[in-house]
Amino acid sequence: MQAVVLGRTRRSAKKYFFAFLAGVFLLLTIVFVRYPNLPKVVVYKVFREYMRVSMNWKTYSWQEIENEKFIIKYHMSDADAARLVLETAEEVYRPVEKILQFDFQGKIPIMIYPDTASLNRSFGWAADASAMGVYWTGIIRILSPNFWIQDDDKAATFKSDGPLAHEYAHFVVDYIAQGNYPRWLTEGIAQQVERNITGYEMALNGKEELYPLTEMDGRFDFLPNQSAAYRQSLSMVDYLTNSFGQKAIPNILRELGKGATLKGAFERVIGISVEEFERKFKEKKM
Repeated sequence: MQAVVLGRTRRSAKKYFFAFLAGVFLLLTIVFVRYPNLPKVVVYKVFREYMRVSMNWKTYSWQEIENEKFIIKYHMSDADAARLVLETAEEVYRPVEKILQFDFQGKIPIMIYPDTASLNRSFGWAADASAMGVYWTGIIRILSPNFWIQDDDKAATFKSDGPLAHEYAHFVVDYIAQGNYPRWLTEGIAQQVERNITGYEMALNGKEELYPLTEMDGRFDFLPNQSAAYRQSLSMVDYLTNSFGQKAIPNILRELGKGATLKGAFERVIGISVEEFERKFKEKKM
């Protein structure tokens, strides 16, 4: 009798175990159908943290100042620039976070490079590249204001024309969307945020062009008219905000951060497909 009861108990446990596995499989299937980029998001978060730790180790000999929000790392010759960068970062981060509806918890590293050559080397770029600031994998890197500002009022020029609002917007986009976003979207958002905070807007160099969204998604940095591509990215983000409200961008980024595709994020947040968005945008521009 005891053997019979034991056999039934084992069969019952086995049945419940397989039912549990089936439930887990069904749940994962539902999650991955809704958020197919979730594995990409998880891997990217680990990679980003590794890069932050690695950069901190590589620059352990640099000078450093910090407060509760930022860690500024610099060379001795840029001690005055570091204080200006910290002061400016304190001024811009709250407006950026308010616009994008995000509150970052933790300290943000900002690396100051004394000249374009050293900044370019940090990315393996060509010597003639001329960026004033770059955000990548949790780290903001900027060109020292001592290198590019010759005005008497260096602080005013850096705060109005410098890259911090733009690059911090990239930082926030990355942490909301967890690396799961197209280049045109983050560039458009960063330009819009920068314009709202400092009034700066990139001028169009040459003629205006409209690229297909598939090209803006897949080869943004290789499009022949980079000025037009940047202006188009800003125009598309402006269209999103003006047509669907201030919460559209943050909500799209949150969906992307959960692992949604851009298509899924658009359909769930603004109620239209990416293709329909592109069609409506082009109609408005014509």
